Amino acid sequence: MKLNRLSLLYFTASAVVANNNLMLNVNLAKRSQDLAKREEAEAPLSDSNSDASLEQIELPPTLGKDEFDAVTSKNLVLVEFYSPYCSHCKSFFPTWQKAYRIFKTKFANLNTDMRQVNCIENGDLCERESIEFYPNILLYAPVLDKDGKPTGKSKNIGSFPRTLEKTEANLVSYIQESLADYDSESASMPSASKEMSVDEILKAVSGEITKPIFVSFWQATKKQWNSVDLGGKVRFSDNCIDCLHVKQLWDKLSNKIVSLADSGHFLCSDYPKVCEKLELDSFKDAKRSSPKFIMFLPKDRKAIRFDYDGPVDVAKMKWWVNKLFVNSAYEVVSAKGITEVMEFTKTLRHEPFAQNYPLKSKVTVVFFFDVNAVTPEDEAVLPYMLRTLQKSPFNIQLYKGKHNRILENIQTMGENLISYINYDESEKYEFNEAMQIATSITQVPTIVVLKENSLIPEIYQNFALEQMRKYDEIEKFLERAQYPFIAELTPELVSAYFVDPDYALDIADAKVVIIFVDLDNLKETDEALYRLSLVAHEYNFLKKSYYFNKILEQRASKEEEVEKLKAKNAETLKIMTAMRKQVPHLFNNDDVVFTFINKPTSKNFRYVKGWRIRPDDYDVGDAIVVSKDHRYFWDTDLNNKKLRNEPKQIKSVLMSLLHKDNNMQLKFVGSPYGGLFYFMNYVHDFGIVGYLGFIVVVYALIHISMRLRRRRYRSQGIIGVNNGAFLPKKSNKD
Repeated sequence: MKLNRLSLLYFTASAVVANNNLMLNVNLAKRSQDLAKREEAEAPLSDSNSDASLEQIELPPTLGKDEFDAVTSKNLVLVEFYSPYCSHCKSFFPTWQKAYRIFKTKFANLNTDMRQVNCIENGDLCERESIEFYPNILLYAPVLDKDGKPTGKSKNIGSFPRTLEKTEANLVSYIQESLADYDSESASMPSASKEMSVDEILKAVSGEITKPIFVSFWQATKKQWNSVDLGGKVRFSDNCIDCLHVKQLWDKLSNKIVSLADSGHFLCSDYPKVCEKLELDSFKDAKRSSPKFIMFLPKDRKAIRFDYDGPVDVAKMKWWVNKLFVNSAYEVVSAKGITEVMEFTKTLRHEPFAQNYPLKSKVTVVFFFDVNAVTPEDEAVLPYMLRTLQKSPFNIQLYKGKHNRILENIQTMGENLISYINYDESEKYEFNEAMQIATSITQVPTIVVLKENSLIPEIYQNFALEQMRKYDEIEKFLERAQYPFIAELTPELVSAYFVDPDYALDIADAKVVIIFVDLDNLKETDEALYRLSLVAHEYNFLKKSYYFNKILEQRASKEEEVEKLKAKNAETLKIMTAMRKQVPHLFNNDDVVFTFINKPTSKNFRYVKGWRIRPDDYDVGDAIVVSKDHRYFWDTDLNNKKLRNEPKQIKSVLMSLLHKDNNMQLKFVGSPYGGLFYFMNYVHDFGIVGYLGFIVVVYALIHISMRLRRRRYRSQGIIGVNNGAFLPKKSNKD
């Protein structure tokens, strides 16, 4: 089969040479080599690759500490840390062995390896690498200097996906994917994307697949696609002028997601009806149409189709695919399992601690349920949650949890919060158990949101069965809770932190606190984020206390009203109506999210559409509070001093805004007015409409003023005539 295909390419090339197209001949020869490599990689193990030949490949010896450092500092290495006493490790050994043999057959000439570490013999090494369970499969790569040369050190750059079954095929796919990501020599690997038939597309659309598949749809024919592959003269049509570039990116991406999803391409020009049914008919008449991308999941994931609408960027698309793959598995985690997927903590130290930048800023969403009472109707909310979280630009992950210790940890976090925010000797707080219950009590199933390095969980308080069926309310809850506790504000995230008030009416009084740091100075940045963490935790506690007291007042008022009705012997219906009167749930009001801008790269914000804050006006250590609708900001404190990243100073500003005491001067984002012309800020706040209204008012005032002046002149003229009657008449001579 391989010989026939290569022969066909040879004869095709000969015919082209006869037409004096030498360049095409060279390209065809290169393409034949790529096809041969691809066929060899995709072919089942037979003949020379038989089981008998595979068994001749022996596993290398396990690594000690020195050998581990030497091997991982030179090549990309997948390492299995195991214990000979671990039953899971023993049952996994044949899989690892077979995967190693297949790997050595397929990738023998590439700079990668598979090795093992016996943690009983090398306890110091496993402790250094923070190995807490077995088998633990981690990926290591050499640390390079700024010139791209090895430094003699290595680092852990990833781990085998938790939700991916540990089979030999998946292990080999993970190595292939890692090679495409980290080894520049593998950039010429043949594309893993396969051309899809109509039947294959229909199976994907209906979820009749066993593995997720990421599909690209092209306004092209098979002839055009193959001519690009073969280096021919025919190219994509004129209305797809960027397709050639996108195809190059797609080929790279296909090799970077092989462990997570299959990849395929579908040619809509050959099958326009199929693409029309998929609502891709924009290809039909578009003057310029780019490829479309859709991820299809197996139907047991409860949601099948997800359209990718982000930029055509390999890193961003891989991140999107990985996020969907992990979240759609709906993995069940225990309280301990949560600590394995994020930096979960129940306590925080009263000192800065070293962090790894850029921050991962993970947010973990847990669908919490009672295993003895949960129903399929309860879990019907999961695909809705999945779609909402997939739209989020943040590092957010979805799990299921059934361990009661998760709720116990929330109680512990609330208690430990008090000691963390008692940093000021002049103002001490006490744990309020009633408030803790009021803000965390819920029926199950419910939704719990945990954030890295935060003692503030978000809980969807479910008081009735139907509340877990209100998907629009759950979507709003997740959109509000999606923000990391503290994360870097980048130009790409501006649209996530700041919302157009015309499209989100429920963001009234929400704020964003921004501090300015220098990520080139990591020690100072750690200290700055520690101070920001203090004020973030303290404000959250004070806000809840403020609204908890309001609720107590409203409840007292309601009880008083009921007692008055009883005293008047009022009708039972009136009394019951008063007793059932809802007390508004206020804890979600006046939300504040906390973030930071890296000052050395802040010039990139000038290119963000709609962004009107000028980072050049601020220095490292400064702070600014901005309304979530990006209309107002505050960069001074109550004493009109420059706002700095100091907990007491920022707290005083936030509490003044919470109480709405009008002690803070309102400033308008992007407005050039101040001093005597401060009133013009209100005009500027309404944009073009404001200025048009201002012009109309000024014109009306001028018009009214001129009319009044004319009336006065007329009145003066009449009086003047009357006064003239008393003057002596001029003689005829005069």
